[in-house]
Amino acid sequence: MKTNKLFLIVALLGTVLAGCQKDELVNNQAGVEPTGDQIWKMKIQTIKRIGNTRALELTGSDLEAYWKNGEKVAVYFGGTKLGTLSVTSADNVDPATLEGTISKPDGLNVNGKLMLLFPGRDDDEWTYVGQDGSAPSASGSLGTLFDYVTTTLTVTNINVGSHTISATVDAAFANQQSIYRFGFKVGGLGDAITVKSVTISAAQGKLVRNRTYSAGSWVSNYGPLTMSSAAAPAGNLYYMSIRNENVSVDDTYSFSVVGGDNALYEGTKTIESTHLVTYGQFLGAKAITITKKALAPEATGEISSEIEVL
Repeated sequence: MKTNKLFLIVALLGTVLAGCQKDELVNNQAGVEPTGDQIWKMKIQTIKRIGNTRALELTGSDLEAYWKNGEKVAVYFGGTKLGTLSVTSADNVDPATLEGTISKPDGLNVNGKLMLLFPGRDDDEWTYVGQDGSAPSASGSLGTLFDYVTTTLTVTNINVGSHTISATVDAAFANQQSIYRFGFKVGGLGDAITVKSVTISAAQGKLVRNRTYSAGSWVSNYGPLTMSSAAAPAGNLYYMSIRNENVSVDDTYSFSVVGGDNALYEGTKTIESTHLVTYGQFLGAKAITITKKALAPEATGEISSEIEVL
């Protein structure tokens, strides 16, 4: 008996693409909130900022960055979070003052090194998963959740009487990724379209999804990134914070785009190595050519047994 050959066409929606990335991130660097005798006060002044650090605001084609009152910076000793420092100076003061309380591990002594990580997220994650594509703003998710910078401190004094740890900042905060602005044009023509989601993969396979602390160092976990947008930003230009650890050769980004019409589009863009060699860049790709993916069957016919369907 012959079975008619069936072609099943599945419409891919943005929620499906986004759902592929909701894997659990193992948080192995979370610390314990200090209590009682464990509480130690710390107050530092940052070194004058360089490049895109802290709160981000878009002014024309430039990203302006500054410290904002109340922003939190996580303090790490090795892979253990000791606590957070908050910006106590006014907005846009440079250098800014950060202060707060941390716990003191047994191994921390004078001349010991501490790491500062911004943003000091409530979930203690260093992740690029979950971005919404919105334009940078002082309170937006791009600047408050995904614009990571780091620096190190050297402990200069540990005062047992006042429970105060003094430290100096070794260097200006260093950006840990670049900010991209994407626009997608069908066939490369007309205006950029509204999109529901964008999934990006890289030919060199070094797009970072998240970072965890393991065996004495921070380790990056690689894979595609999906941006899911709840609302279209101005000009249908979407923003993403991307850490690509291929910093030596040209790379090709592949895009799977679910448009506002629920259609699936595909396209590619070559990123030159000169734009990958350092982080902290603002990179624009506002006219990426995409093509609607055909979902109609390409052939018809019959098969002779059910097992061939499998």
